Amino acid sequence: MRPRPHGCMTGPAKTVVCPTNCNEVHTFSQSDVNYIHPSHTNVVNHHTIKNTHFYPHSTSYQNTVNSTNVYGGSFEVPNQRPPFFR
Repeated sequence: MRPRPHGCMTGPAKTVVCPTNCNEVHTFSQSDVNYIHPSHTNVVNHHTIKNTHFYPHSTSYQNTVNSTNVYGGSFEVPNQRPPFFR
C-alpha cells in the first residue's frame, strides 16, 4: 500500500467496529396493591327496665260501742236498817 499524502483521501476509509460496550442501568418501580381486610363491629345495646312496685297500705281503726240496758228490778227501801247500822 502506498502512503497517502497528507490531506488527500484516496479510497474509502477503513472502518473498525469495536466490541459493544455493555452498560447496565438498574431502574426501580413500585406498584401499589391494596389489600382490603373487612371487619365489622356489632354494637348490642342492653337496656334494663327497673320496674319498682309500690303497695301503699293504710290501716284504719274503728271502734264500736255497744250499750245494753239491763233491768235491775225495782228499788225497794227497806223498813229496817241493816244490822251493822244499829
